[in-house]
Amino acid sequence: MPFNNFSIYNNFFSAILILDSKQKIVFKNVVFTKTFGNIKNLEKFSNCFSFDVCILDSDNLLEATPLNFAIHSKESFSALASYQKTKEQILYFQISSFNDGEHKILAFKNITNDILYEETEKRYTFIRQQYLNLAEENKQYANLQQKAQTQAVKLALMHRVANVIRESMDINKIIKSTLKELFNLFGAIKVYYVELKSNTYFIDSVYPEKFTSVIGQSVEFSAETQNFIKSKSIRVNSCIKEYINSDIAYNTPVTRIIVPVYRMHEILGILIIYTNQKYFDESQNDVLQSIATQLASSIVQASLFLEIKQKNETLENTLKELKETQLQLINSEKMASLGQLVAGVAHEINTPLGSINANNDILNKMLSKLSDSCDNKMVIENLKNINKIDKEAIKRISAIVQSLKRFVRLDESQLQSADINNELDLTLELIKHETKNRIKIIKNYGTIPQIKCYPNMLNQVFMNILINACQSIKDNGSITITTGFKDNILFVKIKDTGSGVADSIKDKLFSAGTTTKKIGTGLGLAISQKIVEKHNGKIYFESQKDKGTEFIIEIPAK
Repeated sequence: MPFNNFSIYNNFFSAILILDSKQKIVFKNVVFTKTFGNIKNLEKFSNCFSFDVCILDSDNLLEATPLNFAIHSKESFSALASYQKTKEQILYFQISSFNDGEHKILAFKNITNDILYEETEKRYTFIRQQYLNLAEENKQYANLQQKAQTQAVKLALMHRVANVIRESMDINKIIKSTLKELFNLFGAIKVYYVELKSNTYFIDSVYPEKFTSVIGQSVEFSAETQNFIKSKSIRVNSCIKEYINSDIAYNTPVTRIIVPVYRMHEILGILIIYTNQKYFDESQNDVLQSIATQLASSIVQASLFLEIKQKNETLENTLKELKETQLQLINSEKMASLGQLVAGVAHEINTPLGSINANNDILNKMLSKLSDSCDNKMVIENLKNINKIDKEAIKRISAIVQSLKRFVRLDESQLQSADINNELDLTLELIKHETKNRIKIIKNYGTIPQIKCYPNMLNQVFMNILINACQSIKDNGSITITTGFKDNILFVKIKDTGSGVADSIKDKLFSAGTTTKKIGTGLGLAISQKIVEKHNGKIYFESQKDKGTEFIIEIPAK
């Protein structure tokens, strides 16, 4: 008889699903909803179930699910089935079905815990049996397992030592790291690395570092111990004194482990471990041998690396000196050539200049005599003006020649007292052709003392910087020169309103070969830096793109 009041099924402990004659869901009780959620697609829900035992007599194996069997069964149906709730979770249900005339009622009893309990019970029984079978065997292997665990710890420590050795080329770091790991490995009191020098052992390093007062002390051993070391064998014995000539003695005997560190047939040093550990087995011997071998290899490699590094540094210094010598030779040759040229030019100019000057004096005397007898006073006056102009021109030419000769004072190889303000004026006089009618020179000269220097060399520095400043100013601009004296340092600042220094060359501006000119050697500032350094001074600059550059020269007073 049909029973349409389904709410009674909410009192059931099993999940209840009721379908109508067209196999549409008409009711789900509370337990079903909690267990399976809000199921709407019956076919998809059915595919989540499977038999524990494969059904082979079905016409369609793809539809042979427990739920399909339960739905289509003409009679009451019951079967055990597994339900794939999630990818990781499987539940087990007793599925039962029966008809009430118009509806198919499906009951899902959750037996997951029962099945899992049975499986657990079976597994427990099996494991217990296995345990009983292996108990005796485990007892026999217990000691071996403990040794293996101890060995694993020791190998891990050895691996850390090996990593430090492989990753570093610093001998001190390698040795200290090795001592620290050995200290931990043996629960040691103290660990030494003793180096062999000229057939005598000296303590090179110690851990813990609170014992560093012993570093550098010599170490003496008994003949028996020395034989062990020479045979490259590990020596384990008890001792009260650390070594024969040691001032340190223990209240009770401690274990001393001596490990030779050697490369091929050469003893490099020894590791000495002092520990309260009384037992020393073969596995520890293997670990120590391995560490000693790696340590020896690393000491040799680090020594070779240090030797190569020192040679490279020597080569770099030699190359630097060669470059500096090359700059000095270039500069000396340049200045020598310039001196010869200036001397020749000065001679060639002075000879005709002397004649012109003499003739001009004669002309001046003749004009004085003619002025009384000549009626044309205007002609006489014009000739006198011309004579006066020529006289000033001769003075100007003589001054330029004298400035050139002073600028290239090759005979001034000794330090001389010089007024830097005057030297700057001298340099400015020689570059008037660069600044005339285009660049304003602003002089902020301070009151400065004369200093001992090489004036011709400093003039060359000023010349290089001032010419560069002029060339960086495209049209009109200004150059400000400031001098001063503070804290026994004389400083010269040359600031221009030019285009500035590009960021790409700022770091290498003083390097030989660096130039922004289409035609240039790139030696000017490199030579200038060497000249300033020759005076124990320094030269540096500040620059902003399109705003200008300021060079600062600082020279200590001597």
